[in-house]
Amino acid sequence: MEPDLNAGPQGRGFLRRWFRRANAVEVHPREAIVVAFASGKGGTGKSFLATNTAIALHARGRRVALVDCDFGLANAHLLFGVNPRYSLQHLLEGGVPVQQVLTRTPYGPNLVAGGSGIASLAELDARHMQSLARAMHWIAANHDIVLLDCAAGLSPQSLIMVLAAQHVVVVTNPEIAALTDAYALIKCLSRQVGHPLVHLAVNRVGQPGLGKATFERLAEVSRRFAACEIHYLGEVPEDPQVTHRRLGQPPLLCSSPECTTTRTVMTMCETLDQRVAATRSTNGVEARMLVQIRRW
Repeated sequence: MEPDLNAGPQGRGFLRRWFRRANAVEVHPREAIVVAFASGKGGTGKSFLATNTAIALHARGRRVALVDCDFGLANAHLLFGVNPRYSLQHLLEGGVPVQQVLTRTPYGPNLVAGGSGIASLAELDARHMQSLARAMHWIAANHDIVLLDCAAGLSPQSLIMVLAAQHVVVVTNPEIAALTDAYALIKCLSRQVGHPLVHLAVNRVGQPGLGKATFERLAEVSRRFAACEIHYLGEVPEDPQVTHRRLGQPPLLCSSPECTTTRTVMTMCETLDQRVAATRSTNGVEARMLVQIRRW
């Protein structure tokens, strides 16, 4: 079911007008560009940004898939409002092919749901990760952009997924604990040969401009002590419409298309889309994952 972009008394035609700048005709690459959403700690709003970015990219005419790589603690299916029959558990443990695991959401993007409260998915071994690499090859071959909603922290399984991407969006908050953990993640990535291009999104910003100031401090530290350049993606304001949302509500881009947070996310999406479009071809996602699995 395609989302009705003209629906709603406040947002009638809003998303269509916003995304007219996207090209009407695209030459699809042979394999999707992979973008990982990651964070040093939980609770930064990573999954919120990943799911809404997927919807925004779909509205720009991209064939989008989101893979929930928060093994064992997945929630993207809840944010999309779907109850998939199959998940990564069935793909990795039950032999269900990826074509059956892929679920179309009501808002356009396809979803590979992760497992929620499944301890075995938190302890995947190399064999499981190799199976996931093969599935990722098929997903990337049938989409333009694949978003990975990665688990917070520095677990080996999470880092394999982040390093399989060409771009990583590190989501943080202005608080010192979140920034410290974000820097730890950036430092870890910087030690890897051919690491993804790092973008920073600062979420839950209390006053305009604080996100850019936060980025500049973190960028300086990353440049001086980790020899890693990071790129500013934008800031998302603290918004009661987000923090007070309940399960079962449509994603913010669809329910409140003209609110400040929605406009901010769409601007960030446009910037990310332009950067993704400029990405040069690299080895396929399966090959990138296998390199990391061998190092693991």
